[in-house]
Amino acid sequence: MSDVRKGLIWIAAFVLVVLAGDRLFAWLAQRVLVRSQFRYSRLYRGGNDAEIVILGDSRGVNSFYAPAIEKLTGRRAFNLSYNSLSPEIAEALLLDHLDRNAKPKIVILEFTSAIVSGEVLTELRPYAGLSPRLMALYTRKHPYAARAGRVFHLLPLNSGFYIEALHYMRRDDQDWIMRSALPPEARTAPAAIWRFKPFPQNIAALGRIADALRRRGIEGRFVIAPYYQKHFMNMPQFLGLVEHAVDPDEHVRIYNYADAIDDPGAFADTVHLNETGSLILLKMLQRDGVFAAGGMAGPGARF
Repeated sequence: MSDVRKGLIWIAAFVLVVLAGDRLFAWLAQRVLVRSQFRYSRLYRGGNDAEIVILGDSRGVNSFYAPAIEKLTGRRAFNLSYNSLSPEIAEALLLDHLDRNAKPKIVILEFTSAIVSGEVLTELRPYAGLSPRLMALYTRKHPYAARAGRVFHLLPLNSGFYIEALHYMRRDDQDWIMRSALPPEARTAPAAIWRFKPFPQNIAALGRIADALRRRGIEGRFVIAPYYQKHFMNMPQFLGLVEHAVDPDEHVRIYNYADAIDDPGAFADTVHLNETGSLILLKMLQRDGVFAAGGMAGPGARF
């Protein structure tokens, strides 16, 4: 046997060992991933029986404090929101949740997330191997990385969310919320001019989410959480765009609480409530029937 042939055989054997090791360790790492109490690990592990599911970006995280919702309503709540989580990504997560978990009675979506581009998708890539929907999104937005991940299975696990999953291996992550208060200089600053600039793909996703909820007999609540002292240049146009997309009826209601809270102590910054503010908002939602299933919700709030 020539030295060249021997060399090729050794190279081929090395590649096979590397690929086999890559797949073995990726399989083991993914088994660890789904055992975590991190919200997306819980979603893809399945078996959750939450009656209220919440989706949104960082405003969804800090406006809908799941432990307080459970205490206030007596219903189990599951907040799937995360920073920069767009409706396009929320749609994939919601449909995966419905495939793997008990059907909720109510889904709440903080739909100002339509203005974010969804950068969190790159962090969600460890779960793309568990979700054809996430994989399709990731492949469309990051085709080269997705192609590399199909060759080296450990590569998609190189994500901050994998570290989060390890951190929450033995504790729940549903107690996330800002607890700091708005600093004095922000309280006295002039009201900022705010213009909603939603991405078209996110508006389209809101419509598909509403359709999916209607088909499954789940009541949808599309909510705008409060801002602190902002002058909204195009609120009617933004609401009209969303209303046209979701076609609200007895299943889907739109609730606008953008100007509902003016207490600076209720905000961590000008776009995020803190725990105090979340509790104030949740009592408003309870008052307005947002948590009430069975068609008992009141008319969409307008401020």
